[in-house]
Amino acid sequence: MSASVSASTAELAPRRDFASNVFHDLSQPLTALQCSLELALVRDQTIEEFRASVEAALHDAERLRRRLLLLRELSDAEDPGDTSTPVALDQLLQQLREEMLPLFESAGRAFELTCVAVEVAANEAKLTRGFFYLLEFLLRCPSSSHSIVMSGERKDQQQVEICIAGCGVRVDAGPSDDHSEPDWSGELEIARRTFRAIGGDLIWSASTGLPGVWIVRLPCVS
Repeated sequence: MSASVSASTAELAPRRDFASNVFHDLSQPLTALQCSLELALVRDQTIEEFRASVEAALHDAERLRRRLLLLRELSDAEDPGDTSTPVALDQLLQQLREEMLPLFESAGRAFELTCVAVEVAANEAKLTRGFFYLLEFLLRCPSSSHSIVMSGERKDQQQVEICIAGCGVRVDAGPSDDHSEPDWSGELEIARRTFRAIGGDLIWSASTGLPGVWIVRLPCVS
């Protein structure tokens, strides 16, 4: 009896954490939006001041819309989707690189990629989305490196490992209290949940005296 209760409690803990994160992610931009609109109504303002108030409210509304989108993606990421058709990982990453190059170039960064030809047991659309969110997060992390370097190699018959270097050290990113900057930690969590949903993982590996790397592990198709 006690064992089953403990198992139930363990299953409920992630749900409580998720609900808490949802509340935190929504409460800040929603409160800011409400305050902006209330102040715009009660204050005597010039046209320029009123316009500034409306622009601030629009900014908060966009932050709220983005948080809602990320929360939906977080929930969807835990569903692995149809994994019956093997995905050519090297081709998927190459296509993603080509699509994201304009974003990297606009940020003054380069994106280098090498990957062995390997198939993974995953849903192609979901895996692409997971890598997209991961790269979007890493692109915005402070880094002294000009290039993000991604290299994938097969470790054994069951697993492929993708190392990503040159991406900064924002390991423990969490919800931000800075209302002027967007919070990108949701992207990292979407990627992590996407990879874990198919039996993989996303970890940070730090080395003494050397730059750390992010590592994505995915199950191979034998």
